[in-house]
Amino acid sequence: MNLEIIEDRKNPLLGRREIEAIIIYESGTPKRDEVREEIAKRYNVEKERVIIEKMESLFGTKKARAHIHIYDSAGYVKMYERKHILKKHGLLEEVKQAG
Repeated sequence: MNLEIIEDRKNPLLGRREIEAIIIYESGTPKRDEVREEIAKRYNVEKERVIIEKMESLFGTKKARAHIHIYDSAGYVKMYERKHILKKHGLLEEVKQAG
């Protein structure tokens, strides 16, 4: 997997970095977790601070476009990201109701 960063901008109001990237791969589209690990390594941050907001394959190519957030702290992740995104990344614990 190879990552090409198209745009990298800082959003100080939300305490995050917003990245647009093209992911080039050999076989199937990489899993979100694999992309998070690669971004965390490249930017030298903890994986828990990296959120893949959106990832879509580009038709007819072995490429995908991704919108990625890298937060300044893990607390900001839970404060600003939507619940279904946190659930996709395994960062939201399910609260089971009794009854």
